[in-house]
Amino acid sequence: MPAWLAGLVLPAILAACASPPVRFYTLGAPAIATGAVPVGSVTPATPVVTVSRVTLPDYLDGQDMIVRDGNRIERSAAARWASRLSLGATDLITARLAQGRTDLFVTDQPQVLPATWRLAVNISRLDIARDGTASLAADWSIIPHDERQPLLHQRATLTRQGPAATDEQVAALTQAILDDLAERITASWPR
Repeated sequence: MPAWLAGLVLPAILAACASPPVRFYTLGAPAIATGAVPVGSVTPATPVVTVSRVTLPDYLDGQDMIVRDGNRIERSAAARWASRLSLGATDLITARLAQGRTDLFVTDQPQVLPATWRLAVNISRLDIARDGTASLAADWSIIPHDERQPLLHQRATLTRQGPAATDEQVAALTQAILDDLAERITASWPR
């Protein structure tokens, strides 16, 4: 083979061996975008809610996008979460609670003074199956700063159907089931 032909063929062969680019996904970008959450006036009397970091099973709490196939866990070779899934879920739930309860100051950032309430969310199961079934099991606690107020515990098991053939569809289905959870949490909040 002439040297000039080898010089053309070798780069083509190497390019064919390259893996596809990794794509990064977030949860709830439209909800967290500037202006999406109504900005109300915050006064010293506005109740404050701090949202603790959501807990997830260890195998889920990373950046790998995961799909369940029976008893097997499959990690996507071409997709990652932009941050740990627990951080993305915390951001999403915080944004949705802030949208649903504009009478509260909802944050997942540390505050100087104690919050009126603290929200702790534990997700014990979050599965997106190849057949498009999403399932989530979670419990949450609304913990008042005032010890005379009752501690509220709630639990939900949710399912949702949707396409899950592509990484983009898996990301959308994950967001949808987390939105369902956020809706339940918002509905359970004391008035």
